[in-house]
Amino acid sequence: MITQKEKEIIRELAKQVKDASQRPEMKQREELWYAHNDLKTTHPVVAVFPEMAWREIITPESLHCECEEAREIEWLLRAKLFRANVLDDDVPVTDIWEVRKIITDTGWDKENPNHKNSALGNASCRDHCLGDVPLAWKKDFHFDAGAKHFEPVIEEPHQLSRLKTPEVIYHEKETMEKLKLHQDILGDILDVRLMGLKYLYIAMMETYSDFRGLEQVMYDIYEEPEMLHEAMDMIEEGYHGLLDQYLEQGLLTVNGNQAYSGSGGQTFTHELPGDDSVCTDLKDFFGFTESQEFTMVGPEQHWEFVMKHEKKVADRFGLTAYGCCEPADNKLDYIFRFDAMRRISVSPWADVEKCSAGIQQKAVYSWKPNPSLYLSNYLPDKTEFMENYVKNMLNHTKNNCAEIILKDTHTCQNDPMRFGAWVKDVRKWIAETR
Repeated sequence: MITQKEKEIIRELAKQVKDASQRPEMKQREELWYAHNDLKTTHPVVAVFPEMAWREIITPESLHCECEEAREIEWLLRAKLFRANVLDDDVPVTDIWEVRKIITDTGWDKENPNHKNSALGNASCRDHCLGDVPLAWKKDFHFDAGAKHFEPVIEEPHQLSRLKTPEVIYHEKETMEKLKLHQDILGDILDVRLMGLKYLYIAMMETYSDFRGLEQVMYDIYEEPEMLHEAMDMIEEGYHGLLDQYLEQGLLTVNGNQAYSGSGGQTFTHELPGDDSVCTDLKDFFGFTESQEFTMVGPEQHWEFVMKHEKKVADRFGLTAYGCCEPADNKLDYIFRFDAMRRISVSPWADVEKCSAGIQQKAVYSWKPNPSLYLSNYLPDKTEFMENYVKNMLNHTKNNCAEIILKDTHTCQNDPMRFGAWVKDVRKWIAETR
């Protein structure tokens, strides 16, 4: 139970977030994102999503609350203040406090509902202002940097029958209890809103690889192509089923305002509703698909085995994003077959010049600097390498609707302030190249 002292701590932080949200630059940043996503400006947008490095920014030891519910609220408020006061990038901090509907599903495995479809070792959640964040407020939080054992569970074609469409479960009672708690503590300071899903992650090849094994999937392209086609048909059907359940149960929220987008970015756009109402039509939703597991696969086979299935799902959305770590430079012709392509990930391994020529101003050019280069080749007093690296991208994208998204920094080497210094330097380099 949250104590009176913990409520006082939370409320004081909430007032600071409210004050930060009223700064003129926050509204200016929203307007920049609207113009950017509507493809009406070529001014580069800068965003930082520290991801697992958040554990070194807002450390568990820095929290004052003891109750886990209070610690979660305190952590998120402190992180928003860090974004507003230190990161100071183009992601706005608003006075909206989201209470997300508690939604689970039964997984893709008929035989073993406890089968985990991801090899990731560190649990996280997604905040639409902060991005992916570790559950660092939990007292038993431990960052696991070790490798994970993998055991394939589909080894023969007949075993595909164990794949099923997950059943979506909305935990309404627990959600409403959480909403009431947050309204009681924060409702007179922040705009507390109940939110459904504003971000969907359509990852067909990841889903299947977690059953079959990625190395074996690569062999299957040549040795078991019919099995791979059958698997993708089943997983495509499963994602359609998930979307239908979300719509039927009213679990999606329209996302034409602030929401995390694709593999980095924000969804502000005038082309979709942004009033946080329940989404009843996927044409009011900004979606996302990716198949980074096919990085090594050529364009034609990428399309044949997975992308054509992704298109059938993605074309249900009003706007869509594509890509994560897979280089897009030689696959753009296929990506632009999607009906409403609006954001394309230009990964650290993509050719920035080829992507510039291919994307033009037909979609947002979402560039991801290599996080290892940021960590190894940048300090506030050691900028030459990073300056040349970023300016190379900026010089090639003067006619693109480009964004610079620093993410996948699973550590900041316990130096959180370098993020803010990096943003200041990038802004200076943008000015020097414009």
